[in-house]
Amino acid sequence: MKWDNLINSFLKLNSQLNLSSIREYDGVYQKHILDSLELEKVLPLAANRTVCDIGTWWGFPLLPLAMSYPQVHFIGIDARKKKVEAVNQLIKELEISNAHAIRTRSEDYEGSFDVVTARAVGYVDKIIPWSYHLIKKWGHLVLYKQVSEEEKKDLVKLCKEYKLKLIHEHLYRLGEGDIERVIYVLKKN
Repeated sequence: MKWDNLINSFLKLNSQLNLSSIREYDGVYQKHILDSLELEKVLPLAANRTVCDIGTWWGFPLLPLAMSYPQVHFIGIDARKKKVEAVNQLIKELEISNAHAIRTRSEDYEGSFDVVTARAVGYVDKIIPWSYHLIKKWGHLVLYKQVSEEEKKDLVKLCKEYKLKLIHEHLYRLGEGDIERVIYVLKKN
């Protein structure tokens, strides 16, 4: 399988550093890789685009997306040294040349990107203020979330406040269909 090296390297590193509670091959594939790649269904990434994954934690969606889009440049940012070192170790081991991770907080980082992703980072009232300045004009913020009507209402309010447009809401299920997820794609005007 295309993902064998990533999964096996992640599981080995996870056994040493306790990055994730998911500790079996199928779980990593279903809950991390397939979840990360769900973005392809709503916002395929064009060559020469730049993507910033905030709160990259253990490298998802950063690593699967970087492996799938070699002509796109990826940066993962996280405030936790252990997580950044682990992600960079995986990048080096897997010879992923279009990605790197840096230790910083998203609200402190200076730069702008075509796409900013946030997967299971926090509630929208935190993520949007933390990440808004990172999104280029006409760029996208992609939020991987658990389904929550309350959070969606807050998202709609924040879109008005920050002049973001919700252009796509993609519902899907993970694993055996027991995990209901949503990807919100917001566009900066």
